[in-house]
Parts: sequence; structure tokens; C-alpha cells
Amino acid sequence: MLTRIDHGEVWADGRLQHVSVLIEDERVAALISPDLATQIRADCVIDAGGLWILPGGIDLHVHVSDGAETFSPGTCCAAAGGVTTVLDMAPFHGCVTSAQYQAKVAQAEAECVVDFGLVAGIVVSLDDLPDLGQLARLGAAYFKVFMPADPPVTARELWPAVQVAARTGLRLGLHAEETGCLPGEVDWSDPLGFAHSRPVVAETAATAQLLEMARAAGAPVHVCHVSAARTADLIAAAKAQGVEVTAEVPPHFLLLDENEFARQGPRVKTTPPLRTRGDTQAMWQALADGTLDALACDHFLGRLPGPPAAADKQVSYDPSTMRDAPAGIGGLELSLPLLFSAGVQEGRLSLGRFVEVTARQPAAIAGLAPQKGRLAVGADADLIFIDPDAEWTVANQGDFSRAETTPYAGWRLRGRVKRTMVRGRSVWDGERITVEAGWGRHAPSRRSA
Repeated sequence: MLTRIDHGEVWADGRLQHVSVLIEDERVAALISPDLATQIRADCVIDAGGLWILPGGIDLHVHVSDGAETFSPGTCCAAAGGVTTVLDMAPFHGCVTSAQYQAKVAQAEAECVVDFGLVAGIVVSLDDLPDLGQLARLGAAYFKVFMPADPPVTARELWPAVQVAARTGLRLGLHAEETGCLPGEVDWSDPLGFAHSRPVVAETAATAQLLEMARAAGAPVHVCHVSAARTADLIAAAKAQGVEVTAEVPPHFLLLDENEFARQGPRVKTTPPLRTRGDTQAMWQALADGTLDALACDHFLGRLPGPPAAADKQVSYDPSTMRDAPAGIGGLELSLPLLFSAGVQEGRLSLGRFVEVTARQPAAIAGLAPQKGRLAVGADADLIFIDPDAEWTVANQGDFSRAETTPYAGWRLRGRVKRTMVRGRSVWDGERITVEAGWGRHAPSRRSA
């Protein structure tokens, strides 16, 4: 089947170009001038109407098979938000054997509407490590170690995990919080009590340890959900010294600071916690200058205690609700639109850098390049159509996710995803999902092919 897309501003070779896109079956077949395009008979012609056409987003860090979320609604969120490939992260011990990995692939291929990869883990003990080499060969994108488990992960588990990464080439992703730096007690009567119970030093101490181990072992590592300026400084220094380290930041550490705890309570409870306004500003700088490599939303849903919260952002802080609420923010449907609006439209990021951190670099980190993460001949036709001038208001609840509320309710954004294509097929038309569950396909890491 040949599909032709006309009248779009297409991101190719580092800039927007007025060209037509030809898609043959599931891949980009050509980028040609509009005059030549009209001479080609296509089975399907899509008029882009002047929209910007960019490579589909790749999210390195989502939990769509954990908590209250599942593959079907979770990947519908992804499609509506312009994410064409998700990297799913299972619960503790949930994807550490070949049998678990293959079962997860089968389940996801029956339920997903966008493509997916799998993160091995979550590793919290030495017993989780023996089969990771096999998972690397099956196509795992990376494996995740979670330090603040019960019992906590210490150097006793982390150093062997780093050695596995060095031996197999399977990148180690770390939830970096050194539990020895956590005070243990939380003053729930204080809106900042939760934030103070997980101080910045826990993240920076764990990151420093990981980076030194990676340097010594020659291991590829990835720092998950960076929240603090000092963490970014450590990563920048390690990169300058040749350590093979990559890092991600979710939208909430760019857009929300610790003052939101008093206003929104459990809506913004996540680990690591929200930091200072200075840290959010540092995250923007680190994302722009290349210290941070990717946007990754860390989408996780746990049921909030009590009835769904009202859309009004001005809510009373409730210590008991905050204490009992799970830690996690749902953001898969909003991640790219938030970054586009607050980043590109407000001048914090160039459009080129937006494409880098949402598509090209996540594809490289996950081993999906060059098939994914770029709009080029031979690549999968994973495309998003964005109306850069469309203004819209974020609703309290998404259209698809099981999220009960979002901390971005009422925000006015500029730039909206009007169409999402996965391997040449429209899965979102700006109003509804247009494919059945099961269109999504496993996208194994090519490092292990």
C-alpha cells in the first residue's frame, strides 16, 4: 500500500521542509517535492493542511503494566499525546526471566495500539540478575534497578548490576535514591514534609556512586528521572570524562516545584519528590545543553484514596490523604504537548532540540535507531502531526488513562497533536483512536540483534 502525505511542513534533515511524504507499507519511502508528488498515484492521500509533521515520540520510562494502568488505555494515552513507542517497566521482579519477557511481549502485542519495548526488571536483589543476558538477546531496551526498595538496594547489589551492564552491553537504568541519606520519619503535617524526607543528597549520592562504578567497569548506565541541579552537574562532569551515561527528565521536574505540595498534595506526590524552583530552571538548562538526553514521563498510576479530586487546583492539603497516596504522576497523554508548549513555544527549547529529546535520542538509548526516532527514508513511518498554534485547556482527566486527576488541570497549552501514525497507519485522528488493540508491535533493541 502506498500512502502520500501532502501540504505538511515536514521535519527532515534538521529543519521543517515543504515536502510530501511517501509511505510504502510501514516505512517512509521518499520525501519529494509537492510537484513531483502529484504525479504519483497513491492508495491513500492525506492532506496535512499545513500542520507540522515530526518523528513520533519515544518514551523511555512508562508503567503501563503496573499500578492502576494497563496496556490498552495506557497506549491509547500515548497515541493521543504523540508517543508512537513506549518502553514499559514491569513491577519488582516482573520481567527478569526469559519466560516473563516473552509472556509480557505476548500480552502487550494483544493490547497495545502503539509500538512498545520492554525494560528488564525491576531489579531489587541479586536474584534478579542471572538471566539479564538472555533478556538482552531477546531485545530488552535496558534494565532498571530501584534503590529505595524494602530491603534497600546497596552497593552490594549495585556493583554486580553494573558489571552485568558492562558484560552484556544492556544499559543499567537507576532510580537513584541512597536510602542511607533518608531520615525515615515524615512530618505529614507539613506540606513539605514528604519532600524533606527524600532530600536531594539521596539522589546525588546514589548518582555519584553509579557514575564511579560505571567508569571503573566501562558500563553503559542511565539515570532515571533527574530532579536536581547537582545531579545534572555530576552527569555533565561524568560525560566530559568519557563515562557512557545518559539521563532523562520527566515534565513534572521541568514544570512543577515543591510549592505545589501545598496546593495539590497527593496529585504531585512522586519519587524523587518535586524540588525547588531553582532546580526546575536548572533542568531546562540541562535539557537544552545536552546534559539530559531525553524526556521520559515516568507515567504511573496508583489509585488515590477517597473520591476523585475536583479540577480546581486550589485544594486543601490533607496530611492523611498525602500519607496514604501512592507515589506517581500520570502524564503519558500530556508529556509531549507540555514540552512543546512550555519549551518550544516559550523559547526554552528549539524545535530541533525538541525532536532530539522526544524521538532521536530516546531511540538511540533504547537501541531502536535507525528504524525509529527519525523521519527519513527507510525508517518506520512513525509520525505526528502538530498544529503549533492550536490553544487548548487541559482537562482534569485524560480521555483514555485510568488517571483520576492531573496536576496540569486547567493549564492552557499551545500546540496540539492532530494525528499520530504508527508504521504508516493512523492510530489517532485528533479526536479518537482509529485502530483496534493489537496494532502495536514489539520493537526489540537492535543492540542485541
